[in-house]
Amino acid sequence: FIPLLASLLVEITIRCRKMAPVVGYTNIRGLAQSIRNLLVYKGVQFEDKQYKVGPAPGFEKEGWAQEKFSLGLQFPNLPYYSDDEVNLTQSIAILRHLGRKYDMASKTAQEATQLDLLEQQANDLVWGLVVAAMSPAGSDGRRAHDANLTYVLSRWEEHLKTRKWALGERLTYVDFLLYEGLDWNRVYKPEAFGDHPAVERYMKSFEALPKIAEYHASPKYIKWPILSPHFHWGYKK
Repeated sequence: FIPLLASLLVEITIRCRKMAPVVGYTNIRGLAQSIRNLLVYKGVQFEDKQYKVGPAPGFEKEGWAQEKFSLGLQFPNLPYYSDDEVNLTQSIAILRHLGRKYDMASKTAQEATQLDLLEQQANDLVWGLVVAAMSPAGSDGRRAHDANLTYVLSRWEEHLKTRKWALGERLTYVDFLLYEGLDWNRVYKPEAFGDHPAVERYMKSFEALPKIAEYHASPKYIKWPILSPHFHWGYKK
């Protein structure tokens, strides 16, 4: 009986491990952080698998080349997300999947249309800074981003004046993307946020969410670096 029980416990443990979701990315904040935040908020126990970025000039991701074609990914890339239902790449596709899985997506056709728009606007915040960070300080690319950031923040300020979250009163997967886009830019140019109280209130509300506040105060959370070491901004202080 005892050997049988021990064998059963081992089998249950193995199955539980197999069912635990995995988020694969490098050891930076980057495009995976919105995914990590959402899973933490929903109380999901997951493996945060981090491939350490190596030194210049190659910046090779330690272990990724050996694993990338053996993970069951249709289009191998980072970040990836695996659970007992899917093996996904593309950060937006992953967030959409998690939104549907955890009831944080649209409930009506009208909400779907609005979330489509808000998702892309939030993603523009992220990628606007990514593109700017490819150029050194003082470059035309940086100046263009800085000028555009003032306008973009004014539009989000107007939108959030009458809404608790991006869609309204209900938190959705888009908020996890939007928070990252806003916070990256706040780290980059904090003075740009001074005249946007609704944006600041929104960010504080997100940071105070159950589990998020605890996670952000823990060593598991990656506040910095935001981007990879080959960027002019986002890695070195």
